[in-house]
Amino acid sequence: MSLYLPEDMKQRVAEAARAHHMSEDAYMREAIARMLGAEVLTERPRPTLPLFDSGDPSLARRVDEIMEDFDPGGRD
Repeated sequence: MSLYLPEDMKQRVAEAARAHHMSEDAYMREAIARMLGAEVLTERPRPTLPLFDSGDPSLARRVDEIMEDFDPGGRD
């Protein structure tokens, strides 16, 4: 795998790697591993049902009728 970085980011990686007494490659591997670890640990909250209360108990039964007039472009 190759990773191409903008020049300013390359400089920041080089500076950070030096500050941590690491090679640039090791620093980037560590940064990627940390991001992947955070990704796994951070779960999105599950929605609580019902998501909303329309106040209209017949809404689910009438959804097709209601959606006939729906215009996703917002044009009436």
